[in-house]
Amino acid sequence: MRTFSALLALLVLLAPCTARADCRVRANDRVVLYGTSDDPDVFVWDSRFRLRDYEGGTFDRMRALLPHATLVRPGTRALVETCVSDFVQSKYVTQPDDAIGVVIVTGPLRGQRGWVIGSAVRVVIRPLQKRHVRHAPSRRVPPRSRMRAR
Repeated sequence: MRTFSALLALLVLLAPCTARADCRVRANDRVVLYGTSDDPDVFVWDSRFRLRDYEGGTFDRMRALLPHATLVRPGTRALVETCVSDFVQSKYVTQPDDAIGVVIVTGPLRGQRGWVIGSAVRVVIRPLQKRHVRHAPSRRVPPRSRMRAR
């Protein structure tokens, strides 16, 4: 009984250390890329580490990293490949953001892979499709072969 209590106490103490926030998007989610209302274009980075360095860097560091990014138009559609939770810490926002690996599926950059910040992603919610329901006829119609010609 003592070992069970000690084990339980150890698990309770270590549980907050191992808890991790999940990403709000999952692999194969369809998303739309859109920045802020002030600047709706989105940078797609060639590595998640450059994305992180850009968001938290100085002006000179940010300027040096720009050749590693592609600017995409707002509304560009993409498919999520992977997500790294709380990977990017911006110097302007207190909460860390996700780094999301995407492949672009529309526009001139179709097929390009890269990394975007989680705040630039909007999940596309597909409307429920109506199923075509066949209703049984209200009265029985005789087959044509049994009908007599007049």
